[in-house]
Amino acid sequence: MDALIKLKQAIEAYYEISKETWSAMAEITSTKVLAKDEWLYQEGEYLTTFAFLHQGLVRLVNTNAAGQEYNKRFFVAGEFPGVMHALHRQEPANQGIQALETSQVVLINFKQFRTLLMDNPELMRFQILYLEKNWLLEKDKRELYMVQLDATERYLSFLKEQPELAERVPQYHLASHLGITPTQLSRIRKSLKNSGSFT
Repeated sequence: MDALIKLKQAIEAYYEISKETWSAMAEITSTKVLAKDEWLYQEGEYLTTFAFLHQGLVRLVNTNAAGQEYNKRFFVAGEFPGVMHALHRQEPANQGIQALETSQVVLINFKQFRTLLMDNPELMRFQILYLEKNWLLEKDKRELYMVQLDATERYLSFLKEQPELAERVPQYHLASHLGITPTQLSRIRKSLKNSGSFT
């Protein structure tokens, strides 16, 4: 299915928009195909867009001063990857977004979107409902998940909530996301398999 059609459907999953609103949205977009391992946005870059992921899988990653990577989250088709802090503050990105599979994205011009948003009640409602679900509620859940659960529980929670990613995400990237080492993740998987809790 066409990437722009999927974008419209993703918006209207939160709030239905008029033909006029959609026409204005479509005018501020472009599409791009990313090869596996290609960066959509790199740390240190000044950004002008955020994205809608039509096909594929990408990771949002931060690298610390020692060069260690932390995968904050993974985005699948139908979601909106972006480094929003950098866009809002007009600062270099402190996180990067990289394709883990061949991926197709719709790039949305951030400044033009903000201009539309401030003058369009339909897009305002979409934005509010999207942020409530995907940033406020999910952020709270993620913070509790990292603090309250041990490594095995975090892994099992990931499998329960995102089972489709268990085989798609490389294990070293998944370990980083869970806040553990690849060796720890391998031991957890082995233990669960031996106990019959995991196949």
